[in-house]
Amino acid sequence: MNPFTKRNLFIPVSIILFAGLLYSFNKLLPVLGNHVQHLEFIAISIIILISTTVMLFWSILGVFGGLASFLIAMIFLYRPITDLDPYYYSVLIMAFFVSSIVGYYASRKMSLSNQKYTITVEKVAEDTNLIENHVKSRSAEVSAMGEKIGSLLKLKNIADSLSLSLSSDEIIKIVAEETSSIFKSDSRVLLFTVDNSRMDLNLSCAVKKDGRKAFESKNGGMFDKWVLKNMKSLLVKDVTKDFRFSLGVNEKKDDAVSLIINPLIVESNVLGILRVDSPHASEFGQYELRILDIIGGLAAVALENARLYRQTEELAIRDSLTGLYVHRYFMERLEAEVKRALRSDGTFALLMLDIDNFKEFNDEHGHISGDAVLKNIGKILRSKTSAGDIVARYGGEEFVFLALNYDRKKAIDLANEIREEIQNTPVIIRREKCSVTVSAGIAVFPEDAKLREDMIWESDRCLYKAKEKGKNRVCSK
Repeated sequence: MNPFTKRNLFIPVSIILFAGLLYSFNKLLPVLGNHVQHLEFIAISIIILISTTVMLFWSILGVFGGLASFLIAMIFLYRPITDLDPYYYSVLIMAFFVSSIVGYYASRKMSLSNQKYTITVEKVAEDTNLIENHVKSRSAEVSAMGEKIGSLLKLKNIADSLSLSLSSDEIIKIVAEETSSIFKSDSRVLLFTVDNSRMDLNLSCAVKKDGRKAFESKNGGMFDKWVLKNMKSLLVKDVTKDFRFSLGVNEKKDDAVSLIINPLIVESNVLGILRVDSPHASEFGQYELRILDIIGGLAAVALENARLYRQTEELAIRDSLTGLYVHRYFMERLEAEVKRALRSDGTFALLMLDIDNFKEFNDEHGHISGDAVLKNIGKILRSKTSAGDIVARYGGEEFVFLALNYDRKKAIDLANEIREEIQNTPVIIRREKCSVTVSAGIAVFPEDAKLREDMIWESDRCLYKAKEKGKNRVCSK
């Protein structure tokens, strides 16, 4: 119980006691005087109690309360005391004087005590507030540290997932989805890849939550192109207030207000753009941008590894001289197409081509000239392919062309078109135009054969037939 509470309790008690004593002295003392001898002892006792009460008023209510109680007592006790014995009035004055001095001294002490208590309470309250603020601050730091640890663990998961993938499409999907899981629920993640032929962006993957608008500009907006051009990360806390940019029509229609963008760079080459945006202002800071930079670095390395893997794979399945597929890869694809055609009742044609008198050409013009002829034929064959067609260098001067969804007539027309273009496209050897011719044999699935080896045998047989008939011609069953 604090001193203020004690004082508040003493006030009504003192008032009741004071009023009771005054009443007793005025009313009961005259009545007792007719029945009690030695009434002076009772009178003095009541006077002492009244003076004690006056002292309490001094202590509790201060000078004003003490003086008021002193005057009230003197007024109410004057007649009873003088009627009883005038001598008692001087005793009463002396008692009140002493009690007032003691009460005033106690009042001063109590006032100082109250001041000390107030200061102590304020100090305790201040310390309590400091401790509470410290606890809140530490709690916030612990919470933020927990979020950072969670982000780092998610970054590790991204790194682990990317290390297991060599597919560009799969890498793009992993990066977009994992990035979305790291940032807040209303964030939208966009991943653009760079079209090197046009040096422009192409939206490859977008992850957004319900309620967010779809990103309409598939080639990126002004912020994305700024990052592509400057090759550095960008943080915009409010697109409407950033003095660096003047919003275009597409940006005004979009619901992105704050954003962070990171370029996916490997050896000074931008492979893509990773963007996270939010419909709220100041949603991202430097910490979020650093997290995106880490993700972007991981994504860039993974995409570059996928590109190198594809390049290595291409080197393993393509002929270094002509750029056509090698024999092994062609045989695998032919086997797969046979199975697919059997399941779907499809059709395709296999063209086998051979350069006429190529040994004599090499003997006359040299092997370097022969290589130039092979390159030229490879270029012509690649130009004749449609989606899904396979062209390969089958042997030294032999080529195969797998034409999907071709019947016999279309295959013969294609073979003659290739034959005529090869004949009419000479190569320049020592400032002299030299041309070669080719013969071609055609096998059609499933009319001529239904097995891989039979298709090859049938096309080879027709090729041999074209050679026997004078070369520079096309033969089919």
